[in-house]
Amino acid sequence: MKQRQIDIEQLQEQFRQFLRRKMYRNTQERFRVLERAAEFDRHFTADELYVYMNTSGDKISRATVYSTLDLLTQCNILVKHRFQGDSATYELAARKPNHDHLICRDCGYMIEFQESALLALQDEIARRYGLQAVSHSLQIFASCGDSATCQRRRESSFTTDHDT
Repeated sequence: MKQRQIDIEQLQEQFRQFLRRKMYRNTQERFRVLERAAEFDRHFTADELYVYMNTSGDKISRATVYSTLDLLTQCNILVKHRFQGDSATYELAARKPNHDHLICRDCGYMIEFQESALLALQDEIARRYGLQAVSHSLQIFASCGDSATCQRRRESSFTTDHDT
């Protein structure tokens, strides 16, 4: 799956308009969180972003990172996922739009894929109920054929493979 180039200025303007419309303060810290989040080309957690920012010289509180991630999710710049367990992961919505996830419950291996039949199905289902589909989110949880011999289990959890 091909990743899109990210126009950070467009994302900043989208965020600026959202903050103005919702009457939130427009702060440098919030925009710095957006910029650093856009640097990730994979799923990331709030804590990963917090550590990345603080080790990169950005002095920012964990609370600011968490609250800004919530705002960025509300304005559709980020997508929030809960793949396994309680820890949420985020990804930039514009980087890989309209994709779904196949996740191994044993080792955390993840495949991101696009299936045109799913897009057609979302539209068909929405029309059936008199609505217009905007987006969908599908997570398929699977299991390694033989978890005892799974090579990916030995690698770090939640590695990602991209379908091309």
